[in-house]
Amino acid sequence: MVHIEQERFPKAHRLRKRWEFLAVQGSGKKFSSRFFIGLALPRSEEGPARIGITASGRFGNAVVRNHIRRLIREAFRTHRFHVPSSFDVVIIPKKHAALEPSAGIFEDLESLGRRIAQSAEGRP
Repeated sequence: MVHIEQERFPKAHRLRKRWEFLAVQGSGKKFSSRFFIGLALPRSEEGPARIGITASGRFGNAVVRNHIRRLIREAFRTHRFHVPSSFDVVIIPKKHAALEPSAGIFEDLESLGRRIAQSAEGRP
């Protein structure tokens, strides 16, 4: 099976350890959009932006949680949700995001990413 590099979601672009999630949730700056809460924290070392997704059982059953995770990863992978490099971001979906079609999810993540990027540049 042949993998095209752009179609992959490498480990370097993911938050994988509990302490990484806790660091972002504890010290990160909070951004809110219609369907998501985003917590962003700049890293001291250089590297690609990394995302982590937290969807609790209150969000929905496993099928719903996995669906929203796939949509968030797809938005990040295809650069619809652009975050500046050397940033760690944790995305928490709001309950009503499960009812929204994917186009609305992508638009909302795009605007959330723009707000995080503006904050990184020093703009309010």
